[in-house]
Amino acid sequence: MKLGIRRVGVVAMSGALAVSGLLTLSATSASAAKKLPTYEIGYQGPLSGGNAATGIYEKFGAQLAVKQWQANKHRKFNVKLVPGDDQGDPTIAPSVATGFVLNNNIMAVVGPAFSGATVATLGIYGANHVAEVSPSATRVSITQKDPTASPSGPLNTYHNFFRVVANDGVQGPADGTYLQKNFGTGKILVISDTSTYGAGLASQVAAAITAAGGSIAGGSVLNLPYSNACTAGGTGTSDAVTAGLTGVTAIFYGGYYCDFAQVVDNLVGTQHYSGAIMSGDGSDEPQFITALSTPANGNGVLLTCACSNKQAASWTAAFTSVAHEAPGPYSAESYDATNVILAAMSKLKVVTRTKLLAQIKKTNYKGITKTIKFTSSGDVSGTAIFVNKVESGAIVQLGLE
Repeated sequence: MKLGIRRVGVVAMSGALAVSGLLTLSATSASAAKKLPTYEIGYQGPLSGGNAATGIYEKFGAQLAVKQWQANKHRKFNVKLVPGDDQGDPTIAPSVATGFVLNNNIMAVVGPAFSGATVATLGIYGANHVAEVSPSATRVSITQKDPTASPSGPLNTYHNFFRVVANDGVQGPADGTYLQKNFGTGKILVISDTSTYGAGLASQVAAAITAAGGSIAGGSVLNLPYSNACTAGGTGTSDAVTAGLTGVTAIFYGGYYCDFAQVVDNLVGTQHYSGAIMSGDGSDEPQFITALSTPANGNGVLLTCACSNKQAASWTAAFTSVAHEAPGPYSAESYDATNVILAAMSKLKVVTRTKLLAQIKKTNYKGITKTIKFTSSGDVSGTAIFVNKVESGAIVQLGLE
């Protein structure tokens, strides 16, 4: 009996030692993690306002990348994500950029998400050697000369801006050619919301339609006034839209999903327009459908994007575990953009903004969306543009344009 008790005691003590050992190891691991240097990465995009869905999807993509980095026990440093809400507004964006620049722990920025916010902050980030890796800012003149736009660019004079998606010089011509080829039996009405992004994309689409032998309704791009309902863009209820529908077999809208929903409601629900309707990546959001007064008004609408909405099931599950919803457009691109920054940081012995910027220029990173390499202008190599269609209240990817 005594021997048995002793054995039990030894086992109990061994178990206590084992638990103690685990606690010690865990504490040591936690202590080691605390001793690692901690850097921050900013995310800049719309996290509130009419077009917030784009930014929220992107923020969660960046958040997932940081979470996975922090779970890597072999990491050389800790990382925190710092979100900055610019509402997609060029007048608000500079204050976000200034705040990030003044935070010396922020080494680089994922974003800005929108082109207007990007143009408004290039000088702030550039002068302070802060790299910007955008998942979705596509205006051509940020990185390349664009004779169809004003300002014509290139504006990336500090060479600190990079994007992981094709620019509108790829998307616009593809959209315009697609419309003319498939729906150009009559005139094509091209509408711009007059935002930095929308105006640039619309001008590219119009030029491509003309080059393909098509005819632009009204002879030029129709500019809609800003509305109060959304961050940027027109309501689509103007007399100019109504008057311009005669002989129109297709319509392209350059702008963001919030106002595009109002345009579609007017065209389909009020004007009973039955021709083709297309918009670009700024409208390629599930929120476009929920923003419609009647979801059925969106059926048949075409939405294009330099992004694919098909990712591996394991990644989708990981994203959903963080966001508590399925990924949206540019979620995966934001994830890749964040990992580009992390991969570049991991190659540096000493992480500084200047050294990180130089390292990002050398990027050759195999992401989940594509292998990411940057040209000297900051554009990503690759020209894939996907066309999607709204069917029964869902956005369905049809394939490459």
